[in-house]
Amino acid sequence: MSEHNVPAWHPWFVCVVVFFLFLGLVTSFKTPEITAFSALMVLWNVGIISAKQATSGFTNSGVLSVGVLFVVIQAVERSQIATKMAKHVFGMNTGVRYGLLRLCSFCFIISGFLNNTPVVALLTPITRDWARARGFSPSTFLIPLSYSTIMGGLLTTVGTSTNLVVSGLAEDVGLPPFGFFDIGWVGLPVGIVGVAYLVIFGPLLLPKSTGLFRYMKNRGSELITEVQVTSGFRYKNQPVGLMLGMLGFHQDVLVKIRRPKTYKKGLGAGND
Repeated sequence: MSEHNVPAWHPWFVCVVVFFLFLGLVTSFKTPEITAFSALMVLWNVGIISAKQATSGFTNSGVLSVGVLFVVIQAVERSQIATKMAKHVFGMNTGVRYGLLRLCSFCFIISGFLNNTPVVALLTPITRDWARARGFSPSTFLIPLSYSTIMGGLLTTVGTSTNLVVSGLAEDVGLPPFGFFDIGWVGLPVGIVGVAYLVIFGPLLLPKSTGLFRYMKNRGSELITEVQVTSGFRYKNQPVGLMLGMLGFHQDVLVKIRRPKTYKKGLGAGND
């Protein structure tokens, strides 16, 4: 269909499809590939795009490069190269800022040659465990991990899938594709400044939450838990003291017993 003879309802229909596409992605109604492919099929079937346009993305060199890159990522994940390198890079005798510098530098470099999402997925549990082992707050390191990985994606064309797709689109319209390190002329200085900012200001601005599990471990004696006894409880109709002993608890852990019609403060072997 000529682009100068487009029916008036086409743009509105595309807007509606894009809205439902976004809604489907946000709500995770189906997997992203099914949601996106369904939207493509709708536009194709109503004649807004041709069969050639609908399938052109599958022959785009950028899209194909992204697919090949995921094969490389799987090899890296299974070989655990990144995991072994990270454990040596972080170190166990570092302070907060020096640890941030080593973390951000490692993520910045490695994400220039691997896709961002798998890098973050690989290093997040390693970073969290390392921070806890050193007595640091994991929340101080996880945001710099993500941001330094994003900035590292600007080092090379394969650093992020967006670079590959844009390079493929440029090639489709007759422009020369990106060289491997072309965008690094911009990405490298931006990354150096960004990493320096994260190292200097990160410990001052980021939260120092130790997480729910550490809080419960440190202050477990101050927490109160409510337990509901069901009709199938195996120690039903047994004295409270006996029941607590059989469960391995001291009687002092029981504060109150709440019944449907009465409210008793509880303790003593004779309570039930």
